[in-house]
Amino acid sequence: MMGGLHDGELETAAEMLLALRSGDVTSVELVERALLRAEAWQTSINAFSQLWADLALEEARRIDANPRRDRPPLAGIPLAVKDLFDVVGQETTGCCAAYRGTVAERDAPVIERVRRAGPVMVGKTNQHELAAGGTNLVSACGRTGNPWDPDRMTGGSSGGSGAAVAAGIVPWALGSDTGGSIRIPSSMCGTFGLKPTIGRIPTAGLMPLAPSMDCPGPMASTVKDLDLLYRVLTGEPIESRTEPEAPEGLHIGLPDGFFTEGVHDQVLAAVRAMEDTLREGGSAVEPVDGSGIQEVRPLWMRVCSAEFADAHPLLKDPGRRRLVAPSVIEWIEMGERQSDEDRAEARRERMRVESWFGDRLRGVDVLLIPTTPYPAPRADQETVDLGSAGTVDVRFVGPGWLTCSVNLPGLPAMNLPAARSTDGMPIGVTFVAKAGDEQMLFRLAATWEAVTGYRPERPPVPATG
Repeated sequence: MMGGLHDGELETAAEMLLALRSGDVTSVELVERALLRAEAWQTSINAFSQLWADLALEEARRIDANPRRDRPPLAGIPLAVKDLFDVVGQETTGCCAAYRGTVAERDAPVIERVRRAGPVMVGKTNQHELAAGGTNLVSACGRTGNPWDPDRMTGGSSGGSGAAVAAGIVPWALGSDTGGSIRIPSSMCGTFGLKPTIGRIPTAGLMPLAPSMDCPGPMASTVKDLDLLYRVLTGEPIESRTEPEAPEGLHIGLPDGFFTEGVHDQVLAAVRAMEDTLREGGSAVEPVDGSGIQEVRPLWMRVCSAEFADAHPLLKDPGRRRLVAPSVIEWIEMGERQSDEDRAEARRERMRVESWFGDRLRGVDVLLIPTTPYPAPRADQETVDLGSAGTVDVRFVGPGWLTCSVNLPGLPAMNLPAARSTDGMPIGVTFVAKAGDEQMLFRLAATWEAVTGYRPERPPVPATG
């Protein structure tokens, strides 16, 4: 029992919302429990770079003092925010020492939308430094740990947000996705996570990685919570939300090739299990040629590193650059070495990837692919045994090996917490839809959740002294 609430009670945002509206719980109670859990978990998983206990409780008390009929639609529900969104009066560091002391003068547009909807921000979450990596092992705030096994990685770069949701500290959190940074930690920590269509949510006030691919998005413990937070981020009215209808007679494309080679046997088994569930639900699943995209990761790196170098002129200063992790500097230097001709060729190749996905999505409603090549490895693990596909080096086949392909064309993609490995670690699978068709993803995910009876599990809160 924490903050006056029994463990397992009111764990989702939707449940909290109903209880707040009926007066069965107060915002202060929910925020107090979130803060207590954050403190209990912090030593082992290091999910937060900043905790705003006093501010969050002050906001919760203000909400509770207002008549319920006058409150914003989602007032009082705890929320965590990745440390690259501008929140007025707070540091925006991207978990990089070179940006310490950079205090936001105004809220990012998505934060303005959060304030209008009413969730209470309890703090900022740890991330891979400047979002330049998919492990969350590199951060000026220290690495994050996976709540299911703190010795294992969370994936990144939104690893703190994924860990905070998976641990039950908050029911939802803000992340961003440039090469998989929402979907990777959602997969490795066992949450839902959505990368919307590029341009669907504003990126102003978001510390950039690669502006042409940067994409804010929601992470949550259930599909309904994910949908509610997505509506907040897009500015859609919460009151008009209806339960997504179960899709009928869908055509699902199942790519082979790139999306099956070099993938852990247990991840492929999770994809096959999802295929079986979809068929049982009346959808047609058909094979799709997954060849011709094997070089997508190096291409993504070329596009990303060039934009990354351009987006951080402050890091040209030698004094600041010395405060940046060596692996992140490697990304910047890679971008600085690219000529105009190199960049133009990368743009042409990117267009070919866009055409590749367009061809594969023609005639199907979504593509079904693995999210990460393997479940979360240990933080110190250099290689992963994939089973029949052999062994891979984590430095070269990283967690974002598959996810980054979707960012080049800017398509919407959603991770579902589909399975567990034999050692109990989450495994995610991803649906990829046509541009602008996020609602197809929500409908499919809600149907899967209902058919399988999925309910989020949560590891026990660590005992505190």
